[in-house]
Amino acid sequence: MPNVDIKLSELKKYKPDLTQKADFEAFWRETLEESSRQPLNSELIPHSYPVSQIKAFNIYYDGFRGSRINGWYLLPNGADKDHKVPIIIYYHGYTKNKGYIVDYLKWLIQGYAVLAVDVRGQGGKTADPAVYSRGGIAGWMTKGILDKYQYYYRNVFVDCVRAIDFACEREEIDTEKIGIYGFSQGGGITLAVAALDKRPKFAIPIEPYLCNFRRGGEVYQEGPYGEISDYFRILDPEMQTEEDVFDTLSYFDGMNMASRIKCPVLMAVGLVDKTCPPSTVFAAYNHLECEKQIKIYHHHDHEVPSYHEEVMIEFVKKQFE
Repeated sequence: MPNVDIKLSELKKYKPDLTQKADFEAFWRETLEESSRQPLNSELIPHSYPVSQIKAFNIYYDGFRGSRINGWYLLPNGADKDHKVPIIIYYHGYTKNKGYIVDYLKWLIQGYAVLAVDVRGQGGKTADPAVYSRGGIAGWMTKGILDKYQYYYRNVFVDCVRAIDFACEREEIDTEKIGIYGFSQGGGITLAVAALDKRPKFAIPIEPYLCNFRRGGEVYQEGPYGEISDYFRILDPEMQTEEDVFDTLSYFDGMNMASRIKCPVLMAVGLVDKTCPPSTVFAAYNHLECEKQIKIYHHHDHEVPSYHEEVMIEFVKKQFE
């Protein structure tokens, strides 16, 4: 079998020590309490779409500390306060955006609502208004990396938790049936949101990024883990800030988030993934203590086969029954 990491038999047992700090829980409790005091100020703008069986909205809500999050909010016809429907929330990959409405028709035809949100400052309509006290490498991985309170993904994770708040404000949504999923960066966000919020009924992280940062920085062959390497190479060649960097990252590591997840998890991994190396994915998976399963794609890089869409459809249907 092709491989870019350790053998599958070893991956299945790979469970590195957690790197979380003593104040991990307090940090996130403080962060979420601050978020809970902010109103959402939701806005829905009807969007004309040629598929008559759905209703589409371009939406905005206030994220963490001043961001204005943009997304798609999509409903099957007939969804209202007297006919509440489940909802699936989607988080996108690094540099991408909320995508096109056609990407979500597979959920809508089954009677589910969809919320797909832009990650701040990346490839969509959501700006990043945060101020960082020092510079970093091009991209988002090193913004605020020496301070957990300033770190970019603190803002992102809370923005994405607030997507659940948006869904729960809607009278046509069955708030007992909320699912979350995402690919790559979106998979890492999915793990974080499932760990930080108990409302999701299930989570589907697909080849998740943002897991086991030290290992990722050691064995990646391409992709954004390289931004951390570039940070040291360009800004700190003697690695004097190494411990500070990885202390910050420990608060955002999917491996450290995993044991806090209580809902069922369906994960996927490609064994020749050079962007999110398989060992980083298994580091998170093997720390999950909830109901879980992982689909292993032996010959896939940073991708999954179309077949995985059918796996997800079947999994979601079972969870929403």
